[in-house]
Amino acid sequence: MTPRRRFWHVAGAGTAFQAGSAAVDSGTVMSALVFQLTGSTIAAGAVSTILRLGWLLPQLFVGYLAGRGASSMPFYIVGAFGRTAAIALLAIVLWTGAVAGWSDAALGAATLGLWVLYAFLSGIVGVPYNDIVARSVSSERRSRMLSVRFFGGGLVALLIAVVADRLLRTLDFPISYAAVLGIAALLMLLSSLIFTAMGEPEQKAPSKAATSFMAYLREGVMTFRDDPVFRRFVFAQWCGGAVLIAALWLI
Repeated sequence: MTPRRRFWHVAGAGTAFQAGSAAVDSGTVMSALVFQLTGSTIAAGAVSTILRLGWLLPQLFVGYLAGRGASSMPFYIVGAFGRTAAIALLAIVLWTGAVAGWSDAALGAATLGLWVLYAFLSGIVGVPYNDIVARSVSSERRSRMLSVRFFGGGLVALLIAVVADRLLRTLDFPISYAAVLGIAALLMLLSSLIFTAMGEPEQKAPSKAATSFMAYLREGVMTFRDDPVFRRFVFAQWCGGAVLIAALWLI
């Protein structure tokens, strides 16, 4: 596949995912759904915390395993299609539960359980996605690709927001949320298909893998200690995560 086609595959997949993730935003859609089902501000506030923890924790282990293997795409496939299935299953559960007359407490517990699954499956994607993108799009074109992804994804997300608002106003609860999550699952599936269709470029040189998981962790600690740029980046990520986690508790 030519570099130009890889560029548009990555940008297209990112655009579709950004639009789909807007329909399951932890600070709006999902927190509102959980609050209406449980009536608990703690449960609603935990939605963003779960997503952040699920995004970060698996990367410790996936980074080690992916570094020891010859390919990152299998990890991406598990995470990307897994999180899509989790959201699709949640939509089905909400729809089925509404028709069958399940209690809000039962639907709330199922929603939180599947949200945990979605969060941790999403965390599997981070490392392989960034590795494949780094080898698919040259550094001088990467900023352009990100601008296309975020601008295009933002435009589609606005359209999704209009559709979601219409569904939430016209359909009964929680079928309205099931419909919104169904749209999110379709967009995430489209994103996963576009990205995997691109394939994975061959590595120019075999990566130097740590001999054990503890050695891998020690390398991370040494990099954090010796590289000031990496250290500032980590601090920035911690601060950003803290803001996202704390925001819902303050609203």
